[in-house]
Amino acid sequence: METTDSTVSSEPDDPVLARPIPEYVDWLVGVVIALGGMALLVGGTAVRFVVDRELLAEDIESGQITVVVLERDLTEAETLEFSLEVVNWTGIGLLVTGVGLVLFAIGYVVFRHRAHQNAGEGDPVGTYRSSAVLGAVATAVLSFVPFSPILGGGLAGYLEQPASGRSVSVGALSGFLSMVPALVLLGFVTVGLYAGFAAIQEAGLGLVVVAGMFFGLLVISAYGAGLGALGGFAGGRLADGE
Repeated sequence: METTDSTVSSEPDDPVLARPIPEYVDWLVGVVIALGGMALLVGGTAVRFVVDRELLAEDIESGQITVVVLERDLTEAETLEFSLEVVNWTGIGLLVTGVGLVLFAIGYVVFRHRAHQNAGEGDPVGTYRSSAVLGAVATAVLSFVPFSPILGGGLAGYLEQPASGRSVSVGALSGFLSMVPALVLLGFVTVGLYAGFAAIQEAGLGLVVVAGMFFGLLVISAYGAGLGALGGFAGGRLADGE
C-alpha cells in the first residue's frame, strides 16, 4: 500500500498556498555552498601540499605527534609512515569534497535558473529538491546549534508542506544531504587510517578500524536523516496550522 508523509495529497489543492522559493534565494544558497567548498579546497591544499614528510618528522621528533596502537608506542619511523598516510588521504578528501561542493553549487544554480525560465508565468516551480537543499544549508550554517538537522529539516518541511505534503521525507533528505560532505571526508580518512596501519604492518587492525568507521558513517547518516525527518514533521505541522 502506498503511503505518504501526511494526509495532504501529493499535489497542492491551490498553487497559491505553496511557498515558491525565489530565484535570488537559489543564488544565495549556491553562493553559500560554493564558499564552503572553496574553504575546504584551501584546507585541502594546505594539508596536501604544505604538510610534508619533513614537517611531520620535526613534529614527531619534538613529541608533538605520538601514536599509540594497542597500548604500544610506535617508533618514530612507524609514526611518520602512519601519519603520512592519514594526512595525505585527509588532504585528498578535503580537495575532493571541496571540488564536489563547488560543482554541486554551480549545477544547482543552473538547474534552478532553467526551471524558473521554463516555468510559464504564474506556474509554480518545483520546490521539493530546492527545499531539501535549503534545509541542508541551514543545517550547516546552524551547525553550532545542538541537533541543528532538526532546524534545517523543519525549514524544509515548512516550505514543502503546502506544495506536496511531503514534509517528513523532505526533512529527512535535508538532514542526510547536510551530512554528505562529512561522510565523504570521513570516507577518505578511513582509507588513510587503513593505509597507515598497513604501512606499519598492522593491516588486520586496520580492517577493524575500517569496520568501526563504517559503522560510524551509518550512525552519522541516521542521525542526519532521523533528526531532519523529525524537524520536517514539526515544520509541516506548523505550516498546516497557518
